[in-house]
Amino acid sequence: MSDIKTDATLWMMDELYGIKEPPPDQDSEAFTKAVLICSKGDGTISPEERAWFVGCSAAYQNPKGYELAKIYAGDDGLQEVLAGSSNVASRKGRLIIIYVAIQACSADAAYHPGEQQKIRQMAAQLGIEESVVQEIEQLCMEEAQMRKKRLALLSD
Repeated sequence: MSDIKTDATLWMMDELYGIKEPPPDQDSEAFTKAVLICSKGDGTISPEERAWFVGCSAAYQNPKGYELAKIYAGDDGLQEVLAGSSNVASRKGRLIIIYVAIQACSADAAYHPGEQQKIRQMAAQLGIEESVVQEIEQLCMEEAQMRKKRLALLSD
């Protein structure tokens, strides 16, 4: 039997990523850490970057990721963090980690070269081609522009 929180989470995952089942709970730690390690690629996790990912974790009803996102410093190595995650077992999971990390890195309206380097380091470890990373970056920029346009159109 489903409930409203589960249905909301599954709807968002399907709508945004085409995922029909939530990932295992144990993957939230590796996912959260990988995203925030990339966000710290410029030397700091900005308040906007952290707030974006905390909100994302809350929206997905992910209590473990939510609590970790509020406090994690982003100091671990990507290779160690990703090693134990089933998120990286599928290409789709690897692409989603890169996509979300780029969004988080850009949440402060700046996608710094150090963050881009961390994204590329993660992509290389995950076996994702540079051309695909560039396509995901372009998609994220286009989505940010569409958000601005939507907010402007729907404003008072």
